[in-house]
Amino acid sequence: MIHRFLCCLAVLAAVLPATRGFAEDEKLALLLDRTPAPPNVVGYVNVKSLNSLMSDAGFSREIAGSLDEYWFISKLELMSLKPRWEAGYATLQRAVDAKMLADKVGGYVDQIEGKDVVWTPNQSYLVPGEENRVGILRPADRSLLSGWLSPTLNSSHSEYLETQAKQSENYLSMMFAVDLADAFSPVPMAKKLEGFESLKSQQPETVAGILASIKGARIIIGRRSLDECILTVDFGKSPAGLKPIAADLLGEILSRNGTAAPEVLSWKVSVKDNQMALQGTITEATLSGLMGVFSLQGQARQVGRKLSDDAGSESQKVAYQTKNYFDEVNAIIERTRKHSAQTTGALAKWNDQRARQIDELGTLGVDPEMVQYGTNVAELLRGNALAVRQTNIQAGKINASQSLNSGYYGNGYYDANSTTDYQQVTQAYARGNAYANYKGALNQIDKMTAETRRAMTDKYQIQF
Repeated sequence: MIHRFLCCLAVLAAVLPATRGFAEDEKLALLLDRTPAPPNVVGYVNVKSLNSLMSDAGFSREIAGSLDEYWFISKLELMSLKPRWEAGYATLQRAVDAKMLADKVGGYVDQIEGKDVVWTPNQSYLVPGEENRVGILRPADRSLLSGWLSPTLNSSHSEYLETQAKQSENYLSMMFAVDLADAFSPVPMAKKLEGFESLKSQQPETVAGILASIKGARIIIGRRSLDECILTVDFGKSPAGLKPIAADLLGEILSRNGTAAPEVLSWKVSVKDNQMALQGTITEATLSGLMGVFSLQGQARQVGRKLSDDAGSESQKVAYQTKNYFDEVNAIIERTRKHSAQTTGALAKWNDQRARQIDELGTLGVDPEMVQYGTNVAELLRGNALAVRQTNIQAGKINASQSLNSGYYGNGYYDANSTTDYQQVTQAYARGNAYANYKGALNQIDKMTAETRRAMTDKYQIQF
């Protein structure tokens, strides 16, 4: 379904050393040829270009200033939007070797397939390569990395991903593609589509038949503007019948599944043969959500920052590592505060993802008190997500009970609209509780942030 591939197309960071130089348009193709296991996602990000577009659009934060570009493959669980594994390459701003990497990240040097690799406390492997490249594999599965480093080529990837990997990078700021062949059945999909307002006069079975024929989807952002965001979807049959409702349908699917992107309602739709394209502006919240699905971007960014931290005493290094961690956590808090969720389910999903991002931040060389602060923030966000879900479940049970008692009373009929009114009140009560809990969590986070800022500034004599 469309909600999955818009979110799935997320982003990440990098893996594996180069045995020779790469031509610009060979990066993804060569990465696919050496995949350690069958992937379903491929992506590329030109960090400098995308940061420039984000700055032009007034976004609050760049994605990874210590990187030039990264490209990746992954196996993504479509239902949970969590990767089984992630692998790719990142181009840093300086050359690195295994010993330097190990010293900087607090890991150790190992040898796999005759190559120096670095195990990191973040449960990933780093593999230094040529031309300022570093490979990243997560999780730190030694047998998986061994298969990747093996000189034997592996062609266990789909034709769809192979086609997407041939995209020229010269005009791209970002590209993510996901293989969705045979991912969905039209039977349960038709059931889920019942009651969708965006279907209008179209039958759920007809719409589900087209959507379930999906082969794959790709989202790209060009080099000129964030208005150049294009979502392209390939089907096994013509989607022409969906063109009049495509934007509304996409918007409703995303909203119902906790990944709202209201800007898609204004995207322009075009259809050619079995392909549909939607084009428009992508917002900061939606782009942040896409980038947050995968962890390798953050892994590569942390490596870049640690490599740039060369000078100073041990205490100074701890001070700056601690401040970097504090800044990272606060950037996540601000993205959470600015996010406008359309539903309480979307709010819960967003906060749960942001908590996971905090969990994945590097903590090596960070003051333990600061690490505890980050842990507390993540627990508050995760706790809010759980509370919202529990409130929604309870409201659903009450609504179901109200529905069972509607329509007839004894031998006489009464107005069922009264039940609808009760259900609306129940839902409004649930929303109120959810947002009150959310505001309470933010207030606690703000209080902890102010206290931590004062304590760390006093301790290290630098402004946090």
